[in-house]
Amino acid sequence: MSESVLSEPWDDVPSGPIQKAHRKLTQLYQRYIDPNVGFSLLILSQFFNSIMVVTCKLLVTDKEFDTPIHPLQILFVRMSITYVCCLAYMVVTRSVPEAPFGPRNLRFLLLLRGLVGFVGVFGLYYSLQYLSLSDAVAITFLVPMVTAFLACVILHERYSVLEAVCSIVSLAGVLLIAKPHFLFGHESDSETSVGEEIESSSTEKRLLASAVGLVGVCGASSVYIILRKIGHGAHPLLSVSYFALTCTIVTFFSILVIPSLEFAIPKNGYQWFLFALIGLSGFFMQFSLTAGVQRVKASKASMAAYTNMVFALVWDLLIWRHIPGLLSLLGMMLILGNAAIIVKFKPEDNNNDGDLERGDQSTADEVKYGVVGSNVEELIALQDFLIADSEDELDPERVERPPGDDKAALSP
Repeated sequence: MSESVLSEPWDDVPSGPIQKAHRKLTQLYQRYIDPNVGFSLLILSQFFNSIMVVTCKLLVTDKEFDTPIHPLQILFVRMSITYVCCLAYMVVTRSVPEAPFGPRNLRFLLLLRGLVGFVGVFGLYYSLQYLSLSDAVAITFLVPMVTAFLACVILHERYSVLEAVCSIVSLAGVLLIAKPHFLFGHESDSETSVGEEIESSSTEKRLLASAVGLVGVCGASSVYIILRKIGHGAHPLLSVSYFALTCTIVTFFSILVIPSLEFAIPKNGYQWFLFALIGLSGFFMQFSLTAGVQRVKASKASMAAYTNMVFALVWDLLIWRHIPGLLSLLGMMLILGNAAIIVKFKPEDNNNDGDLERGDQSTADEVKYGVVGSNVEELIALQDFLIADSEDELDPERVERPPGDDKAALSP
């Protein structure tokens, strides 16, 4: 085919304004947009994740409900929608091996993954009742530190002195966020007198919310350990579907059995909109997360999670006109700073240096052979806790795989 046929219509004008504009736009795309599509998608996933958390905060503090809505009901609505979508996808596409229950030898681990995943997400949702949005989100950044400790105890992985020190210091950050009156006195009173819909003025409730948030962190960290045990033996969507189904069943029966709980029916269009927004934002979060993780290496994915803290602070300011006090800011800095130190100084894995956006062959091979699927699984399956323990996600020597499961690693 001749070169003239392949040329653009404005190429005959060597220095025309249209050609100059086209050339500049092309250079702009190639230099700034194309290399950062994956990272941008990860940031977008954090935005949708923040929408879910904000929506939960609005629902649990909405005084329009005759019966105050409980986090268990929010989880029931959200996870039932997620499971229906997962089940529909598996039935229609038939692309998930051994759906919907998964391999027989891994069903117990998948069920356990669902249970500890419920603990993880419930801890975050419960803490939103009595802590400000930014404080509750900050506690979730303890996940990589707890994961490292659990990996040492259960999987016998190395656990450095740096990780231990950072974890202990971060617990002091949680104490600053809880702001117990018996420790901080007048300063605690001044920072919590901002309205019950933003943060509870009760020391007991803030301590309870912080404690439940820490239990949630332990649950989210346990998910990582279980996913490593599962390895490539089960399709990532099976992990998500087990998580959603377990949460749906547990929340449904909890609401029926616990006398103080009952289903709160939305009374107006605004409340129905919030319920729908939780389901939609969860879907778009998973979609953008999947697309983003497939394009960048795990270390970039873990760093993108820190934008969630930025979004939380922005929503606090825009919706509740709330600026965190000095104690909260110090607590956030301790938690985020120590989490960043662990991510920064954790040894790099030589097998995980590739980046699909740069066209590295190593990552291209990982995509080809399905190794990145494990990375996607670990990030997607957590949903609300997207801080990756990046060193271990793509390390084939440290992810345990069921015997004779080479075919599973090749599945899409």
